[in-house]
Amino acid sequence: MIETEFIKHFIANSNQIMWFLGAGTSRSAGMQTATDLIWDLKLKHYCLEENQILDSHDLNNQTIKDKVQSYMDSKGYPKIWSPEEYSFYFELTFGTNYQEQQKYLLDKLDKDKISLNVGHRVLAGLLSLNKARVIFTTNFDEVIESAYAQTANSNLSTYHLEGSYAALDALNQERFPLYCKIHGDFKFQSLKNLAKDLLSNDQEIQKCFIAASNRFGMVVSGYSGRDQNVMEMFRKAIQQNNPFPNGLFWTVTSIKDVAKSVVDFVTEAKNKGINAHIIETGTFDSMLSKIWRQTTGKNNAIEEKVRTALINEVNIPFPPKGKSFPILRTNALPIISIETKCAKIETKIPLSHSDVKELLQKNKSNAIINRAEHIFGWGSEDAMYKAFGKDIIVSISNYELQDPIKLIEEEKGYHAFYERAIAISLCNNKPFLFRNDKGFVLAIEPNKTNDPLFAPIAEALKDKNGKKWPIAGLVNNNPNIFWSEAVKIKLENKNNKLWLMIKPIIWIEPKIERQKNIEFIKSKTQYRYNSKTHELLNAWIKVLFGIIGNDTEIGCQIDTKYPALFKINTRTVYSQK
Repeated sequence: MIETEFIKHFIANSNQIMWFLGAGTSRSAGMQTATDLIWDLKLKHYCLEENQILDSHDLNNQTIKDKVQSYMDSKGYPKIWSPEEYSFYFELTFGTNYQEQQKYLLDKLDKDKISLNVGHRVLAGLLSLNKARVIFTTNFDEVIESAYAQTANSNLSTYHLEGSYAALDALNQERFPLYCKIHGDFKFQSLKNLAKDLLSNDQEIQKCFIAASNRFGMVVSGYSGRDQNVMEMFRKAIQQNNPFPNGLFWTVTSIKDVAKSVVDFVTEAKNKGINAHIIETGTFDSMLSKIWRQTTGKNNAIEEKVRTALINEVNIPFPPKGKSFPILRTNALPIISIETKCAKIETKIPLSHSDVKELLQKNKSNAIINRAEHIFGWGSEDAMYKAFGKDIIVSISNYELQDPIKLIEEEKGYHAFYERAIAISLCNNKPFLFRNDKGFVLAIEPNKTNDPLFAPIAEALKDKNGKKWPIAGLVNNNPNIFWSEAVKIKLENKNNKLWLMIKPIIWIEPKIERQKNIEFIKSKTQYRYNSKTHELLNAWIKVLFGIIGNDTEIGCQIDTKYPALFKINTRTVYSQK
């Protein structure tokens, strides 16, 4: 089932579909997931046993992670990503000391660290409108409670280990909304994190879940399927006489990342006649934003609390313009106008975001195509047919995107669609390596360093004595690893305006070698202080746009039926004291 079909079904049956939330739904609120906690406990254990300085080890560095994991493997501890890791490392660290475990989680999942996103507010809005009535979760945090308090001005009744006996009674008495924590609440000493506890869920919470599964459909979001006891509870649910009467929908950010345990469970549910599907929806926030736009019966009070970034007008007066230093320069270029017209592609079979991406790569089509609410594209019709095949495409028609700034803010698919088009527009007919790395990277081709186009880069990198430095070369004289000056391109929405972020960086090819050569990159950039960075930023603007300080148009697929055109001001944003 594709996402639009799922949303249509959910809107029609929303108050008869319950939610099951995993840690992924809390991570965007700043809460650490089970994986984050596992790595933190691994690092603490490693540093303690090896007499290492804890603060000097950064888990964002893959080399550090590899070193820590190698130590764990040498000790015969559970293999990385195995279901046993979570309870093993909690038990290794805390033994049976629940108080220390509780103290640790209180710090890691501190309520003051919560930063609510649109997905949490939308779910709270659905609860307050009675369009979502039952939620189960494996999370210990208070993200949903906080969102509900802000949105509904009321407290959300939560059922956990200490009050589990009341959960089934609340369900039977229809005291909605109902919010149940499968592993309990971390504020209580009976927290279920240890292996002996995880062997069986609290029986009363489980009874409530089984009873609810006979009355409601279920949406699973942000849950990986790694807990064996939770998956066993799911399997018990589908053994009932009428399980999940309004469908079972396991939503994922990407189909490629689905665990085998999830595929097996959904297949088993299908075999029992349940309307069960794995659905690629993008992020939790993106999915809930799409659901909210199709939800009816919203009043202004709820709308303002859910969509705070778009609804609330901020009228804070700016101070008078200053003339004194410091003057701060950013790397943001204002985007004056963006393309709104594109192609809408209808296909005979549903295609997910991953399907679209794979077909474009496989068939080597140069069309810019992405899946958002529909499948949209820029380029020639021939390139679109080349991507999907004439047997798959039903029609290609003109389409106009309404309020694209809002679409880019709310949905990952639209953001990716526009960001790629802008990056390709900047890369057109220039000797760049074009790479995707959480944004797009335009790197100087190592064998094109003498191209006059890159003269401003070489000029900006001269030292104070006028000596020129190379703009590309080998990494540590290794003939298989190249480096070059590059710029990272990202599209951002701030204050309801679009900005093109341009960041000069050092690129290493192949990409996999970048993490292994952090020190090499530092050696290239360590003396790029303010004046040098200022010159380099100017140089890259000249390379990308040809001018500095004026509005200019860029575009891609110019000579096709569906071109993408953008107007950008080439003076970066400044602020004065």
